[in-house]
Amino acid sequence: MKQLLEKLIEDKALNYQALVLKYYHKLGLNEAEAVLLIRLQSLIEKDIGLIKPKLLAKTLSLSETDTESLLNQLIEKGFLTIELIEAADGKSQEVFRTDYFLSALTLYLNRKNSDDDKHIHYAYVDALESILQKPLSPIDIEIVSKWIHDDAYDLDMVKAAALSALKKPNPTVRMIDRLLFNEVKPVQVKPTRKKDVLKEFHKLWDE
Repeated sequence: MKQLLEKLIEDKALNYQALVLKYYHKLGLNEAEAVLLIRLQSLIEKDIGLIKPKLLAKTLSLSETDTESLLNQLIEKGFLTIELIEAADGKSQEVFRTDYFLSALTLYLNRKNSDDDKHIHYAYVDALESILQKPLSPIDIEIVSKWIHDDAYDLDMVKAAALSALKKPNPTVRMIDRLLFNEVKPVQVKPTRKKDVLKEFHKLWDE
């Protein structure tokens, strides 16, 4: 996902500043560090790779000492790295990078998406076990996963099919699966599989 974020930012489809302001507190940054990170990224976008604390302090309305302290905080947290590269004249030159923010954001969003997915699975399994009055087997849970990820059956549809299955002897998840396929699927309007990448990202972005 990091490459996707980088591409969307490069194409101006996403705004780096907006991402930082939305997620900085989730990633362990304070407000001052977030503002400085945004400022540093703006320098990178202008192809300025050298940090000059005295000039940077003026743009932040901070003292040079406070600015240096914030820079050190970003370095300690990994959000700012400074490297030595060889310039065209053969001399070594310091350049800074802020890549880690997107890496940290990617980890956070993936973890959040995984937690959300577990919550959705739990809701389906809990509803079925309550209706059928018995625990689901591992195979049953695999079928439920297919309903969620492949068939896009919402929870209300599954509950309706489960209640219909109760009218028959020995209702099972496989029976519910057949009911969903035969009775619900023909009238279901399923989303297209050709999904817009930016819209998919915003599903994660909008908490």
